Amino acid sequence: MVNNKVYAVVLVGGKGKRLMPLSTAALPKAFLSITKDRRTMFRRTLDRVRAFAKDKDIVVVANKAHAKLVRKDFPEIAPQNLLLEPASRNTAPAIALAAATVEKMSPGAIMAVLPTDQYIKEEEKFVAPVKSGINFIKRNPDAIVVMGVKPRYPSAHFGYIKIDRRAAGKGRGGMLKVKKFVEKPDRKLAQKYIKSGQYLWNTGAFIFKAGTLLGLIKKLSPRIYKAVTHPSGVRAGYRTAPDISIDYAIMEKARNIYCVEASYEWHDLGGFESLIKILTREGRGFEMRGGKVVKIR
Repeated sequence: MVNNKVYAVVLVGGKGKRLMPLSTAALPKAFLSITKDRRTMFRRTLDRVRAFAKDKDIVVVANKAHAKLVRKDFPEIAPQNLLLEPASRNTAPAIALAAATVEKMSPGAIMAVLPTDQYIKEEEKFVAPVKSGINFIKRNPDAIVVMGVKPRYPSAHFGYIKIDRRAAGKGRGGMLKVKKFVEKPDRKLAQKYIKSGQYLWNTGAFIFKAGTLLGLIKKLSPRIYKAVTHPSGVRAGYRTAPDISIDYAIMEKARNIYCVEASYEWHDLGGFESLIKILTREGRGFEMRGGKVVKIR
């Protein structure tokens, strides 16, 4: 029997080193409030995914030090849905841990993986591309979908996805075949990317069957697979996982990857330049010292 149950997996992330001292080990950037509604970035992400997933189907991956912060914003979370990392190990181990958990809870289920360190202005435009990606995975269970957005300016701070627009039809429901993932380029190269029309910003959001991702992890990064499937549990095995992103560990090596192009305005909160733009736009006051935001009012 085919299982098309959908789980939303929210990645809380680490300390946000590029936003220190505003972001700290005790209060990382996911729990900062940067918008005029004063919701934290984590809470805003939760509210977005609630458009397609019930609370009982939302899984959160966070460092064990941030468990209270997660529960403060999400008191409804089921205990088994809060996955606490004993050590920070980047996105590949975090997503693999979620995949192993979801596959055990509901074999064959679909995961929509979403980071919290993003600012999405037009939230009403967020749901449609996610649902398109989910429907594509229902028809193509061996595929992976990444969410991309059209670049609005040449940024050296974001990763890019090279796509093949010629293959958008052919029974793929408008999905674009991914040619390759590109790490943050310099500004000159970013300008060439935009001019070509073949590149999208990589939002770091993915949709796939949990079992499909686990199979790729087992094949392409066996150390991570062993760490998240350790017979004694995550506490025993997780620290042995390499500190590596999902792009490096899996996406740059996998073949059956497609992209859904989203139209919402998107910003990755990777540094103070992005943060200042968002705070200004949202009408939030802030204090600076040494070129860094040290307080948000």
